[in-house]
Amino acid sequence: MVAGPVLSAAPPRAVELARAILADIDDFAGRLAERILTSEQAYAESSLLTPEQLYRTCRDNVEAMLTTLAGSAPHRLDAARAAGRVKAEQGVSLAALLHAYRLGGRMIWEELMTRSGGQPTRELLDMAAQVWALVDVYSDAAAEGYRETADTRAREDAQARTRLVRVLFADHAANPGAVADAVRALRIPDRGRFLVVSLDEPDSASATESTQARLRGVGVESVWDTEIVGRIGLLWSSNPAGLDRGLDLLADAGRIGVSAQFDRPAATVTAVEQARLARRCGSAGVTRYDQVPVPLLLVRRPDDGRLAARQILGPVLALPAEERASLLSTLDAWFRCGGSTAAAAAELHYHRNTVLYRLRRIRELTGRDFADPVHAAELYVGLRGHQLLGDGADVAGWAAGPA
Repeated sequence: MVAGPVLSAAPPRAVELARAILADIDDFAGRLAERILTSEQAYAESSLLTPEQLYRTCRDNVEAMLTTLAGSAPHRLDAARAAGRVKAEQGVSLAALLHAYRLGGRMIWEELMTRSGGQPTRELLDMAAQVWALVDVYSDAAAEGYRETADTRAREDAQARTRLVRVLFADHAANPGAVADAVRALRIPDRGRFLVVSLDEPDSASATESTQARLRGVGVESVWDTEIVGRIGLLWSSNPAGLDRGLDLLADAGRIGVSAQFDRPAATVTAVEQARLARRCGSAGVTRYDQVPVPLLLVRRPDDGRLAARQILGPVLALPAEERASLLSTLDAWFRCGGSTAAAAAELHYHRNTVLYRLRRIRELTGRDFADPVHAAELYVGLRGHQLLGDGADVAGWAAGPA
């Protein structure tokens, strides 16, 4: 809270002049309002501020200041705080508000000079210091009221925006008008190139602002919301290459699931589910929904995926942890390297014979031959099911041999 000024007792002549201005307060406040409208463009351009409101604010603040100067009452800062709140609500800038207080202080001083016959006596000069001390205190009080209201409005605006974003990302099939309203309020175009992305990266206001700024730098606009783990975002761009550049910028955000591209924001809800599924299908980096058909089948039917992993890889999964991990990592590298034993060995930093030994061990345990395309496909499905869905497998009592 702003403290009141510590003023010495005003000289008798100064008190007399202050009381004289108070006697004509209506006229003085009207002239001050006119000066502010003439000198401060923000007041003149405000569509919410009426002449009556400006006059009332001027009158209340000048009356409080002159009453203090005249020694009739202790300082009262309620009028200044109220002025700050009103200007924040009306969109008048803080700089314009403080300028108005300086104009008021100058006009009080001019009026004191006029009423004293233009003679800057010692008493009047002493009172000048008191006038400007009061202007400072009232300006501070007005600024305090302004900032409190501006902060409150910012929080309310942020909450309102969050509600709109959640309408956009949630399933509102029964109320399509709500989605249309959210699209308009968030200034999302009716047509364009859109993607939804689901990120592991934790949510925070600073992270979202940073992400939006980086994307905007490559011509991509976005809105974001919090998920239980990570964030969900709608991206759009008028540039065909913009969305790809945007995804490149997000590549360091951990696992990223990306929906299929769509051209109308009304399809966002479907794309949200696609992005979430795509994120579950990937282990790191960007995973696109339309590029991982087998993992998608598995995560859409997790019980069947776990069953496939048990049936195909059961004997491998039943091994002690260290041996199981070495065989599965080799199998994964072999698939990533397109079935090249030499490439898998180089990636794993093993001798080629080590990779061959482990692949033969997998063939012995599962009964599936890597040279057989069907068996290789089954091993791939079993491996991806295990990776995506966890063990989830009751390997106890597993009978050795292929399913």
